Amino acid sequence: MQRAGLVTFALLLSLGVASAQAPLNTAQAAAAKFAPVVKVVDTVSSLGPLATVPQTVTLTDLVRYHGHPCDGLVVAAAGVAYGLARLFPDGVVDRTDLVAATNASPCYGDATAYLTGARARYGTLVVDKDLGDAWILHRRSTGATVRVGLKPGIKPAELPGLESELRSRGCDRPLMARVAAVQDELIRRVLAADPAGVFTVAALPAFPYPIAAPRADTLKARCGPAGPPR
Repeated sequence: MQRAGLVTFALLLSLGVASAQAPLNTAQAAAAKFAPVVKVVDTVSSLGPLATVPQTVTLTDLVRYHGHPCDGLVVAAAGVAYGLARLFPDGVVDRTDLVAATNASPCYGDATAYLTGARARYGTLVVDKDLGDAWILHRRSTGATVRVGLKPGIKPAELPGLESELRSRGCDRPLMARVAAVQDELIRRVLAADPAGVFTVAALPAFPYPIAAPRADTLKARCGPAGPPR
């Protein structure tokens, strides 16, 4: 067996997938060794203080929100989670304390908004189509900003062209299946590797976009109990 085949087989075994043609489902993705799991706190109500008990967000939660376990959702979730770990080294993400930027992909946007609490309607989620496979995260209370990006070579080289071709064609079932298989390949690559091998993360001197006022539903976040448990 060629080396490439060995690598692919190892990735599939790590996710409990029988073959390269087996569709990847939510349960398999969520059970992967490096599937992102993020502990978050938000306010207890629309005009309430910050919660003291964290909630755990998994890929299963994100799929229920987004609709399907696609490559964009998984890649964004893993990348954003990696950046949040840098901004919140204690392991609990305060979603009232964040501003974020992502590209125009609905998949990237849904994952970023869900994990960070940033909202386009409040101006705290910036959409910049030129960001490509990168996300910028800013923590208000510390001023810390990081840029997380997908490393070159992680995304299958043929994927953008296949997706573009499929968008321009009708209900081509074989092409749909081909695209889905390559997208699954990307998901497996991301979830089978330590995030440090998949993403770059770098500190920035500042958030490179105008910073909006805090979300309107977080105005009372600092009242009462002060922040997540340490």
